[in-house]
Amino acid sequence: MSHRDALRCELLSIIETHKEGFASGTPESKRIDALIDELAPLTPYPRAIDHPEVYRGHWAAVYHNIGKLVGGAEAKDQGVGVTASLKVFSMGRLPDIPARFLGNGLEIDPGTGAYNFVAQFELGERRVPSHHFSFAAYRRREENLERFFVDFGGFSVVPVDSALSMQEFAAAIGVDDPALLSHEMTPRPKLWSQVAYMDDDLRIQLGQLGGHYVMRRTALPMYSIEYFRDNSIAPAFAAAKPA
Repeated sequence: MSHRDALRCELLSIIETHKEGFASGTPESKRIDALIDELAPLTPYPRAIDHPEVYRGHWAAVYHNIGKLVGGAEAKDQGVGVTASLKVFSMGRLPDIPARFLGNGLEIDPGTGAYNFVAQFELGERRVPSHHFSFAAYRRREENLERFFVDFGGFSVVPVDSALSMQEFAAAIGVDDPALLSHEMTPRPKLWSQVAYMDDDLRIQLGQLGGHYVMRRTALPMYSIEYFRDNSIAPAFAAAKPA
């Protein structure tokens, strides 16, 4: 086994059971951070943005360390199971209600430039299972081809239960008007995401806001596009460990 393969195997083995984020301060979380640093110079695909055949499609995050703005101070450096506010999980655009984070995926379509996220949350005091879509587009900049420069266009939250109307969903999560559950941003916030490491089915990205995310390639559809054609295509709701 090569040194790269050994590091990769160790990383995936640890994150099967340790998903708390760096704030936990455990030996395992510190080792995850060190393994990311060790793997970065061994990436098989430097200049990551030049390899759309590798990064196109749906990537499921298997480890999260949330950045300083994405989930607010309450969620910084945390992982799966943390509860903050939907408002801070949407850059201040969606309602201020409890949001328990259960995981997400990244969906990239080189043909259109889409760079969308689909996350799973439990929303409101009743912890209603919900999908959270973040719509964005990526650009390349020649001075750094490890980075995807991302313009965020908006957010939308919808119920996992497709039998619920948006009116019923809004009432269930404690929001008066379902129109408040989507927001189109103008101007568009501009951030970057750096690919520290990428092979044919593993991607490690570092966000501008301090987040660290380990992702695995899947054969799943791009739900952030397909859901709005047919909401039965939405991903199965992911269970999380108790907070």
